[in-house]
Amino acid sequence: MDTPAPNPPAGAAMDTPAPNPPAEPADAGEPACLLHLVCDACGYLDPDRGARDCPRCGAPSPDRA
Repeated sequence: MDTPAPNPPAGAAMDTPAPNPPAEPADAGEPACLLHLVCDACGYLDPDRGARDCPRCGAPSPDRA
C-alpha cells in the first residue's frame, strides 16, 4: 500500500531563497581563519603580521620572509 507524501504547509516554499537576505556589513572585520598567523614551529598565534620571525621561538616565517 502506497502512502502519499505529506503536502507542505500553505505558503511554505521549497528550495527558494529568503526574499530579502540581510546585507553584508561594509567592514566585516578579521577573517574567521587565523591559521596564517600561527607559527609552524611552536604554534604561537602571532598578532604582529609584519614580523619576519616568531617572537616566541625565533623560527622564520616562510610566508613573510
